[in-house]
Amino acid sequence: MKNPMYNSFRVQMLITILGVLLILFFSAAYILFSTIRLQKVLDNSFVQQRYLKDMQNHLDELQIPFLEYLSSKSSNALSELLILSQKIHEAIPVYHSVPTNLVMLHEKELYEIVRAYLDLADMVIEEKRGMDITRYTSLYDEMQVWSAYIHTQIESISSTRFANQLSEYEYFIETSGRIQFWNLMFILFISLFSLLMLIKTVEKINRPMVNLSNMAAALSMGNFDVEDIGMTHLYEIDRVVSAFNRMKKDIHTYIEEIKWQRNVEKDYMQERVRNMKMEHMLRKMELYTMQAQMNPHFLFNTLNTGIQLAIVEGAERTGAYMEHLSKLFRHNLREKNVIVPLRHEIEGLESYFYILGVRFPRNLDLVLDCPAEILDIYHIPASVLQPLVENCVVHAFKNREGINSIVVRVYCAENKLCLSVADNGSGMKESTVASLLTNPRTHESGTKVMGLENVIQRLYFFFPDDPDVITIKAKKDEGTEILIKIDTEKELCIPS
Repeated sequence: MKNPMYNSFRVQMLITILGVLLILFFSAAYILFSTIRLQKVLDNSFVQQRYLKDMQNHLDELQIPFLEYLSSKSSNALSELLILSQKIHEAIPVYHSVPTNLVMLHEKELYEIVRAYLDLADMVIEEKRGMDITRYTSLYDEMQVWSAYIHTQIESISSTRFANQLSEYEYFIETSGRIQFWNLMFILFISLFSLLMLIKTVEKINRPMVNLSNMAAALSMGNFDVEDIGMTHLYEIDRVVSAFNRMKKDIHTYIEEIKWQRNVEKDYMQERVRNMKMEHMLRKMELYTMQAQMNPHFLFNTLNTGIQLAIVEGAERTGAYMEHLSKLFRHNLREKNVIVPLRHEIEGLESYFYILGVRFPRNLDLVLDCPAEILDIYHIPASVLQPLVENCVVHAFKNREGINSIVVRVYCAENKLCLSVADNGSGMKESTVASLLTNPRTHESGTKVMGLENVIQRLYFFFPDDPDVITIKAKKDEGTEILIKIDTEKELCIPS
C-alpha cells in the first residue's frame, strides 16, 4: 500500500507551489543579472565622463582660495588651497602602462598637464611668500593659460567620448529589448504553468465532489441502491468518500431498523403510559410529603418566647401573641390544598410577622406590601412566602449588627404575579445560588429538604416549563432578593 503522505492533496499542492517559486527565482535571477550587466555598460560609458567633469570642477574651486591668498595672503585661504591641491593630486589616476586607446592616451597626457599645473601653483605660492611680485604675477598668468588649455582638452575628450558612446547606444538598445522580451516570456510561461496546475487541481477536487453531490441527491430521494463512489488519488478526498460510503450504508441499516421498530411501537407506548402514571403517583406523594415538613426548631423557639413573655408581662400582649401563634399553627397544619388563594397566604404571613416582631422587637424591621384588590383574584402554591421569610431570619442576619430589614412585596407585571422577599443581610455566594436553583428533578430521591429548597422544589414541580419561575439576586454583604414570578395565563401543573 502506498504511503498516504505522497498522495496527499497538501503535499501535491506544496510541490506545485515550490516548482512555481523555483521558476520565479530563476527568472528573477536572470532579470537581475541582465539588468546588472546593462547597468555596467552604462556605468562604463559615463564613469570617465563624470571623472573628467569632477576634475574640472575641482580646478575651478581651486581658483577662489588661490586668488584670495594672492590678494590678502590669508592663512585660511592658504589652508583651503593646500587641501584642494592635495585632493586633486589624489584624484589623478596612476597609469602603470602606456594606454593603447587614443582617448585614454589623451587623458593620460591631460592628467600630466594637471600635475604640472598644480606644481606651477605651488611655485606661485612660494614666490608669494618671498614677496617677488613680478615673478608670481608672471607665473599666475602662465597658470591661467594652462587652466584654459586644460578646460579645452577636457571638453575635447568629453566630445570624443560622447561620439564613441553613440556607437554603443545600439548595443544598449539591443540588450534592453532582449531583457524585456525574456521578461515577457517568463511572465507568460509562469502564468500558463500556474493556470494549468490550477485547472488540474480543481479537476481533482471537483470530480469526486460531483459524485458526492449526485449520491446525496439520490439518497435524498430514498434510493440507497446506488453504487459506492470510487476512490481518487488524493488522501483527504478519499477519506471523505470513504466516510460518505459508510454513511450511506449506516443510514440504510438505520432505516431498516426503524421499520422493524414500528412493529413493537404499540407495546412500547403502552408501557410508557404505565410508567408515566406511576411517576405521577410518586411525584404526588412527594409533594404531600414536602408540605407536611415543619421546622421543629422554630416551633420550640416560638413557644419558649411565648412562655417567657407570659411570665414577664401581664395578659393582653401575651394573649395577642398566643392568638397569632395559634392562628399560625392552624394555618400551617389545617390547610391540605396545594393551591390556595393569595389572601390565605398573606393572612398567615401577617401572623408570622407579628410573632417575629415580638421575638425581635429592636433589631428587625418587617414590611409587607400587598394590594388588597388582588387578594381574592389570584391563587398561588401554599406556604411559599413564610419559608422564605424564615430563611432570612435564620441565615441572613448571622453575626450582623444594626437594623435587619425584610421586605415582602406582591405586585403584578406583564401578566405575571410577582412575589418578592428581600433582606439586607449577608447575601449569598454565586456558587450557593447556582446550587439552590439546580432543578430538583436531578436531586437524589429521598433527600429531605426544608425552607428555601422546599419552596424551590415545589415551584419547579408546579411550573415544569418555566425555569425562571424563581430567581435569586444576591451580593456578598449587600443582601438577597428572592423573586417568584407566576404566569397568570397558565394553569399550574397540579396532580389529580
